[in-house]
Amino acid sequence: MKTHDPTIREPEDIRSSCAHKLAGVEVSDHFRAILGCLLGEDWATPRLAEMVATPDGHLLGRCDGDAAFRAYLGAAADLLRNVHGVAAVAELDGDEIGYLVGKVAEIKRQVR
Repeated sequence: MKTHDPTIREPEDIRSSCAHKLAGVEVSDHFRAILGCLLGEDWATPRLAEMVATPDGHLLGRCDGDAAFRAYLGAAADLLRNVHGVAAVAELDGDEIGYLVGKVAEIKRQVR
């Protein structure tokens, strides 16, 4: 009896595929910057370089060239909901959704 052995994708392949699918989805400039940051893409000017969650549940961003997290991005709780919403529109597969959810989890672990 043969079993189907699914191909294991490298994280960079998953990231790239996810970015390709999301690039074609219409979202706000604000959310495009957030997605670009999660995926390491240059989708906003200035580019959102890094995000952190605050202890009271907000997201702050640091743009390229800034030393501090000065950009208010919204409620941390909304990010995961918005990621799942855009994932459905972009028809992301399980690996791609998992990649984005993992990136969101990394941000939430870095509470400042």
